[in-house]
Amino acid sequence: MRFLVFVCIILVAAAVGAFHAMAPSRRVGAWSWIALCAVLLIAFAASFVMLGASAEKTLFSMVVYFLNWSMAAGGAAVCIGVIAGLGLALAFKR
Repeated sequence: MRFLVFVCIILVAAAVGAFHAMAPSRRVGAWSWIALCAVLLIAFAASFVMLGASAEKTLFSMVVYFLNWSMAAGGAAVCIGVIAGLGLALAFKR
């Protein structure tokens, strides 16, 4: 339960920070950060789907292993928070 509270705090902090940090003149930069976070989330989801049953010890599988644990420990919450905060800032900041 504590981990879930920790992840929710990270999510809200990332959303609020991204909303306040976004300057209206930097719309292209905001879209690039949204795209980067979306790519990280897609890679995180795809690594579970495609390589969950694989037990081979290759460099690629080790990189995916570290990606999975870093994203599960809070990286996914940060990415979702950044996407939410920048999306709201793009919608409401002029």
